[in-house]
Amino acid sequence: MKLSSSKKMEFESPDVEKEFPGLYASESGRKSNESDFSDDGHDRLSKKDLLMGKRKDKKDRGYAALEGESSPDEDPDIKSPSKSKKSKSFKFPSKKEKREKNGKECDKDRKKDKPRLKMKERKKCKHGEESVDVSEELPIFGVPLQLAVDRSRCHDGVDIPLVVRDCIDYVQDHGLTMENIYKLSGIKSKVQLLRRLYNQRENVKLADYEPPVVTSLFKQFLRELPEPMLTSELGPRFEEAAAVRTAEVRGAQLLSLVEQLPSCNRHLLSWVIVHLNHITCHDTSNKMNTQNLAISLSPVFQMSHRLLTTLLGHCQELFPDVIITKYVPPLSAGSPSLPDNPAGISEELKKQESLLNQIHQEMNAGFVSKSREELLWEVQRIITQLKRKLRSMQRAQDMNQTQHSLEESHKSGEDEFHMDLTLQKARSQDEQPCREPTEERWVPDTRTKNVE
Repeated sequence: MKLSSSKKMEFESPDVEKEFPGLYASESGRKSNESDFSDDGHDRLSKKDLLMGKRKDKKDRGYAALEGESSPDEDPDIKSPSKSKKSKSFKFPSKKEKREKNGKECDKDRKKDKPRLKMKERKKCKHGEESVDVSEELPIFGVPLQLAVDRSRCHDGVDIPLVVRDCIDYVQDHGLTMENIYKLSGIKSKVQLLRRLYNQRENVKLADYEPPVVTSLFKQFLRELPEPMLTSELGPRFEEAAAVRTAEVRGAQLLSLVEQLPSCNRHLLSWVIVHLNHITCHDTSNKMNTQNLAISLSPVFQMSHRLLTTLLGHCQELFPDVIITKYVPPLSAGSPSLPDNPAGISEELKKQESLLNQIHQEMNAGFVSKSREELLWEVQRIITQLKRKLRSMQRAQDMNQTQHSLEESHKSGEDEFHMDLTLQKARSQDEQPCREPTEERWVPDTRTKNVE
């Protein structure tokens, strides 16, 4: 083997090729022909293979796109044969899945956009383009008493919330003789509707509702006060005063404590106690004596039965000057006419100016609505009309007074003139001298005799 290989190497050496050029030339030509043929065939095969490869790649890409999603933990090289056989096929999502997916996306978008929408609403509200629910931002129920009075004011000068005033007026007109007037409960949905209307500053007609609904609204307002009518500070002292046995001492202590209450609490307590005293005056028909009222309302007022009974017993002594008068709201665009006398116009002006101040306070707080803007213009128009009418009436009254004074002065001048004339006549008569009477003598006529 070594010899043959050495021989072969000798024959293939370049020295041998130089010695036998013809032999190597024929072999090189044959090899070149074979190489040319093989190259052409290779080229032809490579083009076919290229085309087939492209088609195969396209098919592979299509199937790869339609293949089911594989878990990220799985490696295609490590997959077991059983798992590779059970590969998921592609499925179009159903309508239900699409709806659920779209719903989830919408919920996410809403959650993201919620703060932005709130900011937009606030900005729009500040510019007066869109209204804000005043009942949520400036409620009347469930707030301190003074705040409720400021937000829902009686414009005739009585410092109690409007809802309490309306309820008292309604019961005074329709419920004094109704049996168990403050024991019965009204329909909850109607009570909540009235509560919402008062919070939204709507005009409410309690005459359209039943007495139990109105009394339930009254109790709900007082029950939701953060602090009792008698205040947390003075409440225990009121309880101690109610326990005093001597009537005179008890009344004096209660009166002293009532005077220490804040103004709005004192006004509210006085109106409520006087109103309940009117209820007890009709106990023969309404079955609501002092004890029954104390049982029904003492939890609402956050006081004991004994204290409420004592306050009702000392009503005349504690609140002698309180007279319940029916509330007359300020005039509106639908009102028939303006007052005819200066006193009525002045009183109505006070109401309209109080209402105007309340509207300005709400607008300055940033809560503007189209209805409040319309009400603002309406109130300003009514105030202008009232002032014009008052000025014209005052001008007419001044003219009447001046005319009357002129007539009186003229009359007095005439009287003085007549008096001067009479005085002058009297003086002239007094100044004339007294003359003696003269005797008449007969003188004969001599002219005729001389002629003869």
